[in-house]
Amino acid sequence: MVYLDNSATTRVCSRAAEKMMQCMREDYFNPSALYAPSLHVEKAMKACRQAILQKVHGGDARVIFTSGGTEADNLAILGGLASCRDGGRVLYSAGEHPAVREACLNVKGLEAQEIPYDREGRVRLDVLEDMLDADVRMICVMQVNNETGAVQPLEEISRLRDRKCADALLHVDGVQGFLRVPFDMRALKVDSYALSGHKIHAPKGVGALVAGSRLRLTPRMVGGGQENNLRSGTENTPGILALGEAIAAYPGNGDMRRVKCYLYEKLMELVPDARVNGPDPASDLSAPHILNISLPPVRSETMLHALEGMGIYVGIGSACSSHKQKVSHTLRTMHVEQKYAESALRFSFCPDNTREEMDTVLQAFEKNYALLSRYQRR
Repeated sequence: MVYLDNSATTRVCSRAAEKMMQCMREDYFNPSALYAPSLHVEKAMKACRQAILQKVHGGDARVIFTSGGTEADNLAILGGLASCRDGGRVLYSAGEHPAVREACLNVKGLEAQEIPYDREGRVRLDVLEDMLDADVRMICVMQVNNETGAVQPLEEISRLRDRKCADALLHVDGVQGFLRVPFDMRALKVDSYALSGHKIHAPKGVGALVAGSRLRLTPRMVGGGQENNLRSGTENTPGILALGEAIAAYPGNGDMRRVKCYLYEKLMELVPDARVNGPDPASDLSAPHILNISLPPVRSETMLHALEGMGIYVGIGSACSSHKQKVSHTLRTMHVEQKYAESALRFSFCPDNTREEMDTVLQAFEKNYALLSRYQRR
């Protein structure tokens, strides 16, 4: 098997799996209890918070553990804007994950507006500048687009915010960027940052929101007052401790960009009409682990299932919405032509993927493409 859908989810690393099992069988104590074993678990949770803060340069920001990226985004947006009483607007970039887009559209009393993308899938700064004024309450921009790998211009967005609407909050969905693309929360003056464990080889069901001092949150879950009254419910200690292990074990990006570019170059040779969707895969404007490429005339789903039959797994966009739409919303916002949008595949990598695996993928692709490209829908 060759697994190239790591933006959908990742295999849990050995250290995280072992820590999770240990926590469930030995360190299973409720961290809210007062006896020593519970305090030991609470200390381990604190170490995970500190590891997250260190990785994002969060300083004295708060780390609130959640069930994943969706809850973290919802807490930042719905919880951060719940106290707005005088109207205004919340802005979100065109390629945002539904967890952000739908949250923005559901903020009561505020108008939600979409910031367009350019043809590389990055925020159009000229349009954003015209959209910013004193009525803007929050700007939501992902660190890395989950479909194209485009790294968003957060430094420029932060400067525009400071110049035109300094009181507006800046929320970043870092689910596809955490540990894979450098991020400095303090330098960028970001108010909140969401991450998810299962994208970085931790288990599903755990994530976090890093919240700066300007973000005043209204809890979305009430009850026992855990997480400083911001997220009630007994903490998912096996998941949290496993997340800490996954962060410590993450090997860096290694050869991911080299492996990605190798696959990209060979696919371009095999398909004369191929086209990359997003920035140049070799540039820093493209994340090291995502390649979105159109390979007409074979449709995305057709090639996906053909490769699946040979033990190769790839994606065709956001796994959270791939069952709901035929053509990616993100590619539509980038004005990708229909035939290219319908033939787009997303290859997403992890540090364990190798060039030898890419040769296996290329052999399978070449065999299937030669057959399938003969048949075109009229």
